[in-house]
Amino acid sequence: MRMIYYFLAINLVTFIIWGIDKSKAVNRRWRVPEKWLFILIIAGGALGALLGMMAFRHKTKKTVFWAVAIIACLVHAVLLFWLF
Repeated sequence: MRMIYYFLAINLVTFIIWGIDKSKAVNRRWRVPEKWLFILIIAGGALGALLGMMAFRHKTKKTVFWAVAIIACLVHAVLLFWLF
């Protein structure tokens, strides 16, 4: 059960960070390093990243973000299915 709460929290945080980074990009301010965006995806926030990409139209032209987020999302889904 704790794992579900973790995935909900990390996806919410990732979604929010995606929105913050988009806002900073529009205002030409200091940005969240891409390394940290990838870390959030791999740490469990793949779904939040995908939703953030679509909602904020952020990082949608970078194929590597799509690929990593989709693959990580599938891996996380299998992991959750296997655990529960």
